[in-house]
Amino acid sequence: MNSLLEQLKSLGVELGKDKTSFKKKDAIDLSLVLGGVWENTPYGRTLHIHQDYESNTVYGKTALYYKSTDASLLDFFNLHLSQEQKDTFSNRTICFFDTETSSLNLGSGAFVFLCGFSYFNEDGGVCTDQFFMPHPSDERAFIYAVQSFLLPFTVLSSYNGKSFDIPMLRNRYILTAMEDESLDKPHLDLLFVARSLWKRRLDSCRLADIERNILGFERDEEEVPGYLVPLLYQDYLREGDATPLKGVLSHNAQDVVSLAALYIVLGNILVNENHLIDHPDDLVSLAYYYQKIGRMDSAVQYFDAYLDKSEENVDPAVLYDYAWLHRRNENWSEAIKLWLRAAKMDHIPSIIEVAKYYEHQQKDPAQAMQWLERIDNGEKQRAAIIKDDLPRRSARLMSKMEKNDENRKF
Repeated sequence: MNSLLEQLKSLGVELGKDKTSFKKKDAIDLSLVLGGVWENTPYGRTLHIHQDYESNTVYGKTALYYKSTDASLLDFFNLHLSQEQKDTFSNRTICFFDTETSSLNLGSGAFVFLCGFSYFNEDGGVCTDQFFMPHPSDERAFIYAVQSFLLPFTVLSSYNGKSFDIPMLRNRYILTAMEDESLDKPHLDLLFVARSLWKRRLDSCRLADIERNILGFERDEEEVPGYLVPLLYQDYLREGDATPLKGVLSHNAQDVVSLAALYIVLGNILVNENHLIDHPDDLVSLAYYYQKIGRMDSAVQYFDAYLDKSEENVDPAVLYDYAWLHRRNENWSEAIKLWLRAAKMDHIPSIIEVAKYYEHQQKDPAQAMQWLERIDNGEKQRAAIIKDDLPRRSARLMSKMEKNDENRKF
């Protein structure tokens, strides 16, 4: 096995006493292999690949077209834009991005070698731009091109970018003394939105699963798995053959097009009132989502739609949560209907709320006790999970019932 020093040398790393530098291999015109054009910067050049998608392009089952020119959809994501940003926002000023790196771990030894971007053009179609770093010694030119590209955009959007892509890029900005404000923009991380809307019915909300189950898009068998991307770039640095990187660029381009398509789907769901939602779990997820962002009228609308669609297969936990929405608005009549429905399905938290209602609102400890008695001894242990002391509650109800009996005697 080669020593660590030999492995570093094979990657073009030249170790000196005071610094680490990269030795360039013979120049290869990557544009002939990967496409694109060379973009000159004050620090050298980097490869730039651009692609336009026609507005009638269908990606899976999603048309790559979004003509909205205002920030109305962003309001659903609680992104805080300044008035100036709102005034200048259009479909052209949100940028979706994804990076490919030399390692899947954050750290000073890992670097970004490919940045992919997608955005909507003036006609509402999708465009992609990718910047590729031919060699680690070209990093400042690469970063300069990325920063320059990002500057005009108002909002950035990614998939788990807050946890990985943004920190990685910031690290490289700092380590190459190329700090700027191109990343300091409102950031819409679509992973968190996807989890909010689809985690009830999807086992995983990885981008590949969202593509398959929501966008209706299947990647072909030649797709490069994400875990192979760093290895392919390292092979390219070692061997000089860029041909396998075509699959890496394709992988990255599909990632950013998927983000634009997902944004279109979200726009159809959240803004287009005529958009048809068939799956009951999606309806209730929307109800929870609207509740989380404070749009209670819409939350009620989707809770009701879920109950209509679910019929006999309703989740008692949803009934319980929906009841609490009414309870917080002092709408006791609707709240108790929902709690009673869930309690009849032996949902312990709902049984306890029904018991509380009869004890405190109806002043009927006997009825409250009847509901508590539905919880058998085996399940009483579970009551601790919802922080309710059932023995103490039962003892209090017994005391009230005894007092009521005494009062009736007189």
